[in-house]
Order: sequence, then structure tokens, then C-alpha cells
Amino acid sequence: MLNDNFELIKYFFIAIIFQVIFFESWRFLGYFNPFFYLIYIVLYRFDRSQIKLIISSFFLGLILDLLTGSPGSHTVACTVTSYLRPLLVNFSFGVSGNTISSILSKNKNENRFLFTGLIILIHHFTYFLTSYFSLLAYLNILKSTFINSFLSFIVLTISIGFINKK
Repeated sequence: MLNDNFELIKYFFIAIIFQVIFFESWRFLGYFNPFFYLIYIVLYRFDRSQIKLIISSFFLGLILDLLTGSPGSHTVACTVTSYLRPLLVNFSFGVSGNTISSILSKNKNENRFLFTGLIILIHHFTYFLTSYFSLLAYLNILKSTFINSFLSFIVLTISIGFINKK
């Protein structure tokens, strides 16, 4: 139990540090950047408390908002994504998604890609919707959502691959 909490805290702070120090300054084509901190929400254990995830995701977003100067967009997006996460688990992994062994099995790569992609898409859409805060900017919202989602998916998939190999 204590080891699991230490892992959780470690991923929490690693996600914040990497996002603020490295990925916030890394701009692809001068505008787009991946959101590495979503690795915390993706890697949060499925058998852990949903309430702890929502509260810790709220604080993850709040700390990122304070460090990056954004007006609450990270907080809203992280909280909404962590709230919808159980639905995404059931959708991505099917009926057997409630058991931990079915989720962690090695032959479910396409399900893990689907789960990671849905987490990223929902987070990014919520983030850019609250950032622009105007439905008149729907083209910018969609463009930013899809390009940043693509970059985030690549970065998170590579990072999760490195973590799983350990």
C-alpha cells in the first residue's frame, strides 16, 4: 500500500516537472506542444479510488495552471477527464475491463491505445474549449485539439512503453 502511494506521488511530481520544464517550452511549429502530464491519469491504477484520482487530478491541473499562468483550463480538463475515466475504461476494455488482469494483459495493445487516445482527446477538447471559451473559435479548437492530441499520443505512447519495459 505504501509502495503504491509512493509510485502515485512519484508519477504526480514527474508529470508536473516534465511538463513545466521541458514540454511547455517545446513548441512544435511554434504553437503546438504535447501535454505529458496526462501520463498520471493514464497510468493511475484501475483498482484505486476514483475519488482520489479526481482530487489529485484537480490538484495536478491547479498546480499546472499556477505554474504556467493559464486561467484554469488545466484544472477543468484534468478534473473532467478523471471523472470520465471509468466510462472510458469500460468502453476501451469492454465487459472484462472491470478486472485488473484483463486490462494489464500483454495482448491488449489496441485497447490500451484506444484508452490512451480517448483520454487525450477528451482532455484536449475540454482544455481548448475552456481556453478559447468561445464556440465561434470552433476551427481553432478542433485544429488545436487534433494536432496536440497527435503529439501527446506519440509522446505518451513512447513514455508508457519505456515505463512498461522496466
